[in-house]
Amino acid sequence: MEGKAEPTMTDFAGLLLADLSSFAARALKDAHQTLNAWEATTSPYTCLLRPWKEFADLELPDPDAEPDVLQRMVRNVAHFQANYLTLGSFVFCIMIYQHTSWLLAVLLLLGVWAYYISRGGLDTEWKPLILGVEVTVSHRLALMYASSMALIFLVFGQSLLVLLGILGTLTMAHALCNATLTRKPIPTPTDPRSPSPHRPSPSDVAQPEKVAAIV
Repeated sequence: MEGKAEPTMTDFAGLLLADLSSFAARALKDAHQTLNAWEATTSPYTCLLRPWKEFADLELPDPDAEPDVLQRMVRNVAHFQANYLTLGSFVFCIMIYQHTSWLLAVLLLLGVWAYYISRGGLDTEWKPLILGVEVTVSHRLALMYASSMALIFLVFGQSLLVLLGILGTLTMAHALCNATLTRKPIPTPTDPRSPSPHRPSPSDVAQPEKVAAIV
């Protein structure tokens, strides 16, 4: 009776390639789903991007011509919100690149999130029991978000708050000095109850009947 043949290096390499192919296919599928979710999340903001030429249209406000300066700031912040978010993200990325500890913390978070997604952490059907409590995908995401924010604030939380304060101050200053909506105000929707210039009002329509009745 012949003994069972021992696996050769070729068999081991074939198994390794099969496992790598399966892992790569699963990783590509998860990456595609993540990319679709990212596009669905960012598309409302990218559609709101205003022309940068309008964003750079700065002029000191005239209190006599426009006494309600607060209303001007609110309108500009709402109008250029996507531009502010883009610039803030760009500055934040530069600050992360310039600080090694920040970069390591962000890379660690990206690695943990990538491993979590690749292992099926977003699977709604996976509901493990921990200490008799069923952990759903929303519970896992809440724990991941809380852990990520805790790590960020432990590593560079104070600097992040200072950076957010500076960006907020610059945003308010820009919203105060931007004159795009002053020169080209946003058209306000007309009230459907008000008479249209191309449509006679009810009183005008009824007037001939009233005159005819009197005559």
